[in-house]
Amino acid sequence: MLLPDEIKYIEKEIKKTISSISHEHFQYIMNSSFSGYEEEHQGWTNYRLRTRLRDLYYLILTYLEAKGMPLLLQTYREKFSKVIEDDGLILESEMAHPEGDHELKLIIGFKQFLDPFKYFDYNQSKEDETKKLISILKNSGFIIKNTKSKVANEADIYNEVKWVIGLYYPTCRRKNKSSFIQEFKTYNPDILIPELKTAIEFKYIKNKTDNFDNFIDQIKVDSANYTDDYRYEKFIAVFYISDIGLATPESIEVAWKAKKIPNNWELVITGDNITK
Repeated sequence: MLLPDEIKYIEKEIKKTISSISHEHFQYIMNSSFSGYEEEHQGWTNYRLRTRLRDLYYLILTYLEAKGMPLLLQTYREKFSKVIEDDGLILESEMAHPEGDHELKLIIGFKQFLDPFKYFDYNQSKEDETKKLISILKNSGFIIKNTKSKVANEADIYNEVKWVIGLYYPTCRRKNKSSFIQEFKTYNPDILIPELKTAIEFKYIKNKTDNFDNFIDQIKVDSANYTDDYRYEKFIAVFYISDIGLATPESIEVAWKAKKIPNNWELVITGDNITK
C-alpha cells in the first residue's frame, strides 16, 4: 500500500507529464506545418511521445489502484491496454473544434478518468493560468518600456504584449479568429487565447482629451456583441494609460462598476509608470 506522500508524488508526476506531453505534441504539430521542416533525428519525437504516454498510462494505473477504485481501474485497463501497445493508435489525435489544435486522443481519454479527483480539477488549473495571464497584462507598461516600442495606437501595444503571452500560451501565436458575428458586423477582439477560452480587448488612453466614460461605453458595446462563440467565455478589457496623471486606477474602477459591465468581463489597468 502506498503512503499518502507517495500518492501525492504520483499526482504531481501525472499532472506534470500530461502538461509536458501536450506541449511537446503541440510544438511538433506546429513545426511540421512549415514546409521544408525536417526533424534532426527522424522519428525521435514520435518515439519519445510514445514512451512518455506509456509511462503516463502506468502512472495513472498505479494511482487508480492506490486510490482504491477497482471499477474505474478495470474500465481504464479495458479501454487503454491495447491502444497503449499499438504504435499506430497511440499517437492518434483529434481536433476539439474546427479552429483548434490537434490533441492526442489518449490525453483526452486519460483526463476523463482523472476528473473524479479534486487534484485534477482542470477548472482550478484554468483559474491559476488566468491569474498568470492577468499578471502579464498588468505588466504591459513594463513590456512596452523594455522592448523600447513606440506607441501610437492600440495595435502597437497589443502586438508586443501578444508576443510575450504567446510564450506561455502557444495557441495565442496563431491567427485565431472568433465567431462573434452579428447581423451587420463581425467583431474581432485584439487577442484570443483559445486554451483559456479568453478574449482580450485593449483601449489606449493617451491624452487629457480622451474621455474614460467613452472607452468604458465601447467595452459595454463589445460585451453585448462578443456572444454566441462557445469557445470564449471570459473577456478582459485592458486600459493602457500613457500618463498616470490622466486618471487614477481607482477612479477608472469606480466608473467601470457604475456602467455595470457583465461579470464575465475583467478590467486591467496598466501603462506608463503604473504598477497596480
